[in-house]
Amino acid sequence: MKNTRRPIVASAASLLLPGLGQIYNGEVARGIACLLVLALSLPAAAWLAVHGPRRMLLAFVLAGVLGTLAAYVSSVVAAYRSAARRRDDFVPGPWNRVIVYLAVFLFGHVFLLGLAAHITKANLIETFKVPSASMLPAIVPGDRFFADKRVGHTGGRKVRRGDIAVFVYPNDRTTMFVKRIVGLPGDTIAIEGTRVIVNGVPLGHEELHDLGDVSLNRMLDDHLAVRESGDGIAYTVLWRKDGEHPSLALTVPNGQVFVLGDNRDASHDSRHFGVLPLADVTGIARQVWLSLDEHGGIRGRRTGVLLD
Repeated sequence: MKNTRRPIVASAASLLLPGLGQIYNGEVARGIACLLVLALSLPAAAWLAVHGPRRMLLAFVLAGVLGTLAAYVSSVVAAYRSAARRRDDFVPGPWNRVIVYLAVFLFGHVFLLGLAAHITKANLIETFKVPSASMLPAIVPGDRFFADKRVGHTGGRKVRRGDIAVFVYPNDRTTMFVKRIVGLPGDTIAIEGTRVIVNGVPLGHEELHDLGDVSLNRMLDDHLAVRESGDGIAYTVLWRKDGEHPSLALTVPNGQVFVLGDNRDASHDSRHFGVLPLADVTGIARQVWLSLDEHGGIRGRRTGVLLD
């Protein structure tokens, strides 16, 4: 007895949109369930990642990606097997029309998968890569990292001194920058040589002689490495020993923040473009998920590095 549902068509439909193959097979409820599971799996994993322990962020995101992939493959396999079981007594329903398949395809991609991806990227987590050396030693050129996107949302993440912020570059709003927040609204900032003073208190000036990495330690020949801290976040900054370090003094206006790159003499930051609207801070760097060197090789030791 000849099948009236073609397995190859059912699996191809689920490849185009999870659950579409089930709808083709007449299993509407199952098809909708497949689509909803896929649409919700990644946002759910992203929510757990940003609300869970800091070190588990990468694990939660990876679990979400693998779970989404498993649901996708399962949908394709199930659609194929279901179609193979359908016999000549299969009675097409009102949904078994090309126009319905097309409508479901468009609705699924635009209003479900597309909306889920947008919500995740805008409100939970987003990935960025850094091509420059302005944030050495915390962020190495070639790092890809996750950023917490809850900043600026009701009940979301509040910025702190010491956070590594992702923000819209004020002189070109199509470009995103990554710098460290040194001053919050109302803070008084002073830079005297290689000393940064916030509200009359130096951020710290402990000199370091080992950065824990052979390539970074080479920079100590012509750079001074200093340990700073802000709001409980400790980090290392670099100053050129032969660099010019003009003095600076200002009070951060309301609604603004003052940002600096950790590689102080190789950074374009608030010393150049001024204070930054707090509303333009769109994320806080959390964890490196991949790092590639200048030759495209993977730096395995950078995977999972927490960004402080």
